[in-house]
Amino acid sequence: MAQRSIWKGTISFGLVAIPAKLYTATEDKRVNFHQVHRECMTRIKMPRWCPTCERMLEGTEIQKVYELAENQYIPFEDADFESLPLKSLKVIEVESFVEPGGLDPRVFEKSYYLIPEDVGLKAFQLLRLAMEKKGLCAVAKLTYREREHLAIVRPYDRGMLLQTLYYADELRSVDFSVLNQQAMISEKEMSSAMALLEAMTPINRGFDLSQYHDDYREALYKLIEAKMEGKAITALAAPEATSAIDLDAALQASIEAIAKRAWEREEAKA
Repeated sequence: MAQRSIWKGTISFGLVAIPAKLYTATEDKRVNFHQVHRECMTRIKMPRWCPTCERMLEGTEIQKVYELAENQYIPFEDADFESLPLKSLKVIEVESFVEPGGLDPRVFEKSYYLIPEDVGLKAFQLLRLAMEKKGLCAVAKLTYREREHLAIVRPYDRGMLLQTLYYADELRSVDFSVLNQQAMISEKEMSSAMALLEAMTPINRGFDLSQYHDDYREALYKLIEAKMEGKAITALAAPEATSAIDLDAALQASIEAIAKRAWEREEAKA
């Protein structure tokens, strides 16, 4: 089935306008559960209930409001949001181009594929190639789902990737009292920690996403199968915190364990 776009509008940089669509770049594969009444195993409904009228409501009966004060509301219709005097409602407005290296890792929210309409293909490819050659990302704004989003747009494969960002005032500071303390770290402990990091670093020193799997999701499916078969699953014991006294010994044991696993893998190949 063809993917449905979540937004349709125009990419605008300078006086160039490129008709484009936005598609979700990720897929949520979490295992979903429902809530039921424990006694009769009937699935619980989440009602849209009006306590004044004492009845369930249909979706068409529900309206968005802004609470001005207690029991004082300003009503809003869909047309109100669509009539806001913002270019970003229908335009991904490129505001500047920046080098991506200095971006705070906290700012990234969601990722989307930015794909051109047929009529905008040449201008789209020109923009993507120019950004690629210059090593730059675009800083842009767009509005959807009742919010104006700040975003980074970067070349990705044959298309472009739009990543929405949190605004600066949405980021919390790293203000925790425990971080004000300074632990005493010996040269031997530092050397052991560096050796452990090296032992746990791939030969090519790169990150391969395909090497990592959702163990929690897989364990849930196994638990579901076990319950269907009337079997029990034993939980793993949580590791105890390593004390400051035992830290170097734990580091050395970790290095030895990694070396042993590597040797066992090579033996298995032989």
